[in-house]
Amino acid sequence: MPPKVIFLDIDGVMNNLGTRSEPEGPGMSACLDPDNVAVLNQIVRATGAVVVLSSSWRLTLPLAELRASFAAAGCEAQVVGITPNVDGPRRGREIRAWLDAQPEPPTRYVAIDDQFDMPELPGRLVKTCRVHGLTTRELPQVLAQLAD
Repeated sequence: MPPKVIFLDIDGVMNNLGTRSEPEGPGMSACLDPDNVAVLNQIVRATGAVVVLSSSWRLTLPLAELRASFAAAGCEAQVVGITPNVDGPRRGREIRAWLDAQPEPPTRYVAIDDQFDMPELPGRLVKTCRVHGLTTRELPQVLAQLAD
C-alpha cells in the first residue's frame, strides 16, 4: 500500500452546487468539476497520495467505471479502492474498517468530505463546503495531513 491515502467523497468535494448532478451517458465524469479536479491534482502531485473512494457513488458504480470516470475528467490520482459498506452511512467507521483491513496501513492519510463528521478519525477530516467543493482553501490543511 502506498504510504499516503486520500479518502475521498465526491458530491460536495469533487463537484459543487454549480456542477451537473446527473451523469450523461455511462460513468460519472460529467459530475466531476474541473476546478475541484485541478485541486486534487495539485495535492496528488505534491504528495504522491493515492485515492480510496468513500463516496456513496461507490455503492452504485463498479470500481472500474469510477476509475474511468476520474481519468476522463482529467484526474491524475490513482484510485486504488473503495471503503467497505458497513454499519449504515458512517463514513468514519467505513474508513476505519478499510484501514484496519490493510496488512500495511498507510503512514499518512486524510479524509475529505463535505457532510459527515468522523469521530473515529480524530484530526484526519478536512471538511469542504458543498457550495464550492474542494478548493485551494482546503489545500494547506490537506497537505499538512499528508506531509512527511
